[in-house]
Amino acid sequence: MKFGVLVSATVLAARLAHAVPTSIADAIMSRASRDGIDLSVLDTMPDILAAITDTYNERGVQYPQDDRKKAARVGSRGVGNIFDIHAHAEPDWYRKVAPFTGGNADRNDGGGTPSPAWNVSSHLDFMQTIGISHSILGFTSPSANAFLGDKERTVALARLINEQLAAYARTYPDSFNFFAAMPLPYTDEAITELKYAVQELGAVGVALMSNHEGHYLGYDSFTPFWQAMDGLGGRQVVYVHPTTPWLNVNETWIPANPYSDIDESRMEFYMETARTFIDLTLTQTIHNFTNTHFVLPHIGGAFPTMIDRVLKTVHTELYESSLEIYRTRFWWDSASPTYFHQINGLLAYDIPKANLLYGTDYPFISAAVTAADFDSIMAYPGLSDEEKEDLLSNNYKTLFGDKLHFQ
Repeated sequence: MKFGVLVSATVLAARLAHAVPTSIADAIMSRASRDGIDLSVLDTMPDILAAITDTYNERGVQYPQDDRKKAARVGSRGVGNIFDIHAHAEPDWYRKVAPFTGGNADRNDGGGTPSPAWNVSSHLDFMQTIGISHSILGFTSPSANAFLGDKERTVALARLINEQLAAYARTYPDSFNFFAAMPLPYTDEAITELKYAVQELGAVGVALMSNHEGHYLGYDSFTPFWQAMDGLGGRQVVYVHPTTPWLNVNETWIPANPYSDIDESRMEFYMETARTFIDLTLTQTIHNFTNTHFVLPHIGGAFPTMIDRVLKTVHTELYESSLEIYRTRFWWDSASPTYFHQINGLLAYDIPKANLLYGTDYPFISAAVTAADFDSIMAYPGLSDEEKEDLLSNNYKTLFGDKLHFQ
């Protein structure tokens, strides 16, 4: 047994020697080892490290040795002044891990939308076309939760996702920053990753899934994570992205989609946003951790339609205090066809228009749909021209404050 382990380690070292320069590989692996993370549990680790290295080498950027990334420079590319808070990186190595949005990598199910091809060059071209000056990148569902029930691979994947995102942000600081992936439901490990991603890699916030292995975000075992986030000091930003609703039945993971003719990303994702924000409300997580601000995708999905239904019936004591939080510490991105009719339901709750943000969901929404969505915002009669400009180009500054440097 010991001989077999030694052989495997030798083979792995040989593969790494041919795959990536040891300076970057060693730096990433050393920091992971310091934090108790074994990256080698991922069979694709050499390929991932090679991709991260290629990202740095493409523009001759060195892997930094300092412990903190400077604030991103926003607005200097001269292609426009639109800020995209909902954009996804989808490198080739990740599409091999998770070929379907929301999917379970070990079974290739749970999602319905094939992950699209993506690269930095095409993303920058897209930004140029729309007039976007800066995008916050994150990995879409399943993010680090591609290996359901596998703690070691979840933790390792979260670390490498964040190293890859940091590489994009460091290599293209005028164009990108990132929301870090978290390896929940493994709370202790998520706290470690939170501190590393924010304090060392320079993440401007974290991207959580609507559920992590079936546990919604108000789950009591997640309380130490919320305490750690709130304890970082200053305003913390949590972007919540919907994912497949998972049920663990006799150690079998089942996607809880009652209407299989429509894949999860088209309908259940909206329901997932409602489920997790109702959960965060009823557990009073949003009440108890006041440094944390939340970005809701798709202007909240189905969540706004559930507020009165839940809080005006059995939880009336939380109604007014929750609405105050929704109006102050909640931010609402526009991604998807949300400004044709859906926006009216949200604004009926007196949500400040200063808390509306622009998002594209690139590359998961086609260019034609993105253009139509943009036109619907510009045509929406409920916003003045100044409010539309603020939605596209100014409101995010209030959200991020000194996390970003505005030019």
